[in-house]
Amino acid sequence: MTNTFDFSDPIATRERILQQVQDAERRAAQAAQVRDDIASVRERATSPGRDVAVTVDSSGRLAEVKLTDAALGRSPEALGALIVSLAGQAQRKAGERAVSIAADAFGAEDAVVEHLRDEIAQLPDPSQDGQPKIEYR
Repeated sequence: MTNTFDFSDPIATRERILQQVQDAERRAAQAAQVRDDIASVRERATSPGRDVAVTVDSSGRLAEVKLTDAALGRSPEALGALIVSLAGQAQRKAGERAVSIAADAFGAEDAVVEHLRDEIAQLPDPSQDGQPKIEYR
């Protein structure tokens, strides 16, 4: 659908352009706030025994790993796999929170929100087959 406008009325044209500028400025300010809100997202996942907890930032990067003495009783392979699994869970939660922040600001059907949803959908499912993959190099 084409949005047509009669440019023969200079006063109406000026008002429409001013409104468009104001809308663009408002959207830019809103986008900056959303960026800051998403950047501050931190999500944590904790093991059922509460002996391992990981925190990731909005990009899914590990921000913190906390281990209790009980966690050190696990084998290195089991501990590594648990950390990877928990990081995946926290990453998914962080992504979902980022989508929620963007949807609240721009609406659920906005292209930015759809893009974030697509990125979250591409994340590996940490619970898939119950065995997160970990490689030692």
